[in-house]
Amino acid sequence: MSKQLFITFPLLLLVLVTSSTALQGQKVVLLEDSPIRDLMDTWVQSNRVESVISGWRVQVLASTDREQVETAKTRFLTRYPDVPADWVHEKPYYKLRVGAFANRLEARSFIVFIQDNFPGAYPAKDPQIPAIDFLRMRQ
Repeated sequence: MSKQLFITFPLLLLVLVTSSTALQGQKVVLLEDSPIRDLMDTWVQSNRVESVISGWRVQVLASTDREQVETAKTRFLTRYPDVPADWVHEKPYYKLRVGAFANRLEARSFIVFIQDNFPGAYPAKDPQIPAIDFLRMRQ
């Protein structure tokens, strides 16, 4: 019995090694219809478009001087680098808005956090906040 096991085991090992090596070398070819490929490409492209969500931001500054707003943005991002900040131009004002909040209460809570550095801040409704800003605020 042990002599038969002595011969059988190496043969079994050889078969397993060669079969697994053969499987690794195989390639898989996926055939798909052209309409399906076009549909998938359209779906991928539509999901790459930046989506926006209605919510609240905190308006830190409004000024007719764009340079003043850009300076305030730099100062804000130096103190709070993880909070999204951007300015919008609504003639004649440039408005620096920060954060991304689902409701007014969350925005007001954030104002308490920054009011020593930005005492004039107040909540502002924003219908076009990039979805990525909400994700950055949750990290």
